[in-house]
Amino acid sequence: MGIDKKAENKALENRHNLVEALGESVRLVASFSNASAIELAVYDNQLRFLAVNNAAAAIAGIPPGAFVGKTSRDIVGDAASGQEARLRRVWVAGETPPIKATAMLPQRTERAYWIQKNFPIRGRSGKVTQLASLSVEVTAYKKLENCFHKLGSQSLWENTEYKRLARELHHAIKKYHVALGLSLDALSRSAGDPDRIPELLAQSMEFIDEHMRKLACAVARCFPTDQHH
Repeated sequence: MGIDKKAENKALENRHNLVEALGESVRLVASFSNASAIELAVYDNQLRFLAVNNAAAAIAGIPPGAFVGKTSRDIVGDAASGQEARLRRVWVAGETPPIKATAMLPQRTERAYWIQKNFPIRGRSGKVTQLASLSVEVTAYKKLENCFHKLGSQSLWENTEYKRLARELHHAIKKYHVALGLSLDALSRSAGDPDRIPELLAQSMEFIDEHMRKLACAVARCFPTDQHH
């Protein structure tokens, strides 16, 4: 009888922890519901999705609810291997810095690129109960750099001018990636307090927008409009 009661209490505790974790996931995703550029995914200890926001769901082209209970591999197949390895590393090591991530998604014909921050979410006991991932896709900027390199190889500019413009574009994109990493870092630290996220999100988007404007100016300088034609 004593053993049965102990097992029942343990089951109730586990159920309570699960409900609490799911509630935290829903709150966290709700905080990012209006962040169209920032993808958020929350995972359990088996790397199954607990919740994703609309931006993350759009990558796979299915509704957010269709992710719940599935793994990344269930959604994108072998393209999930890199992300699964990164999440396992976070589960063991804890906080990791923002990284550049890449994958060949089955829904696309070309490789995709992101600036990504993976981090643990701890429960009230201090133990890691969930993992989360914040990502911003930067595929377009990678393609821009590649395109610029191809143009340079076709000798459309004087070599010295091309090198200067290529260096300027590369530095602008690098600064933008650093700005994204800093913003995702700040947002990940607020995961335990979702009420603060809207304010931090607004600040982060303003910070990112400022660097996007600088990047746009760098691109404009690389492809000037000829006013005489």
